[in-house]
Amino acid sequence: MNLDLDSLLAAFAAVAAVAGLFVAAAGLLGWAERPARRRSRAGQRLRAALGVGASPGPVAWWARASTRVTGALVAGLLIWLFTGWPMGGLVAAVVVVGLPWLLNSGANATREIARLEAVEEWVRRLSDIHTVGVSLEQSIQRSLQTVPAAIKDEVTRLVSRMSAGWHPQDAYRVFADELNDATADEVVALMILHIEDRGAGLSRALNDLASGLSHEVLGRREIEADRQKPRTNDRWVTIFCLAIFGLSMLSGAYTEPYTTVVGQLVLVLLGAAFVLVKIWMRRMAMIEPTPRFLSAQDRAGGDSTLKETA
Repeated sequence: MNLDLDSLLAAFAAVAAVAGLFVAAAGLLGWAERPARRRSRAGQRLRAALGVGASPGPVAWWARASTRVTGALVAGLLIWLFTGWPMGGLVAAVVVVGLPWLLNSGANATREIARLEAVEEWVRRLSDIHTVGVSLEQSIQRSLQTVPAAIKDEVTRLVSRMSAGWHPQDAYRVFADELNDATADEVVALMILHIEDRGAGLSRALNDLASGLSHEVLGRREIEADRQKPRTNDRWVTIFCLAIFGLSMLSGAYTEPYTTVVGQLVLVLLGAAFVLVKIWMRRMAMIEPTPRFLSAQDRAGGDSTLKETA
């Protein structure tokens, strides 16, 4: 491909257009962290099929992925310039942005286990802090000094909400939404029930609950160990496919059909089919999470469901 001034200007204009769309979307949606909210069942299933967990706010996402997004724009521009494939550059940019999702299919499960283990450690420390004459809310505030890093932000926001005058029950429910785990709901359920019954025995109940969480963490780790081998095979298949895609761009005669408009559309369809196959493979290896019982129906119908579960 001959690189002339018009080609360079077109490439840079396309990159500027994409960057402009990104900035415009950021301006419309805002960069502030969104408050926790309940996701619909369809949304939860979609995120599970994609293999992603709770989505961070725009600021947190950009802080973690800004370098990767910049690299994706550069890679897409280079592929476009040296192959003449505008759609090839787009596919390459998408691949660079999605590399963690493509190569680390078990990251979400590992992160959820680490969060649950942090909840278990926090509850155990909370049972030690809580003593006669000290309210649960005061114990939670004191636990900020030793809360595990995996849930430090969530616990900090919980303390901030209660300090701002939130009703404890509402603050606890938002805390459960942020953790978004059925097992963590048991912890929040105990806290909510304690609001109505301020009797003794909370410290012992928290300690017993921490022991149950410890067994749950151990069970989940054993399951993830069994799923590690197929995930490793999936990772190698992905690396092989990406290597073939990269090497094919060096073969002029073999890739000549992709220089046409129809060929570019076929290239995009092949990339979309590859992503769909990845989602299908993850769906087959996915275990449906236990439904949370602190649901919207529980809010509408009072705390009867909560009491029955407890």
